[in-house]
Amino acid sequence: MSDMAASSTAPDFTVRDLNRQLARVLEACDRLGIIRIRSRKGRTYELRPQPDPKDEKPGYPDFAARRKAMGMPKMTRLQSEMLDKLIAGE
Repeated sequence: MSDMAASSTAPDFTVRDLNRQLARVLEACDRLGIIRIRSRKGRTYELRPQPDPKDEKPGYPDFAARRKAMGMPKMTRLQSEMLDKLIAGE
């Protein structure tokens, strides 16, 4: 592994490191979240792991919990149907 750049916290790896020590490079990427790979021509690439889709939760608010916290009663089936019609413009 090459020396770390003074201006950034992401470590620099070379293409040679990537070819010869792939497991070490990927482990560093998992641990640090991002790494840089320098080519022989001087170009720099950033590598970061993709998040696991299983770990991502949708950002939906818990409307039932909000309703309960405000002390609002649950809608009846008739009220729900009326609201659906109102939204649909019927």
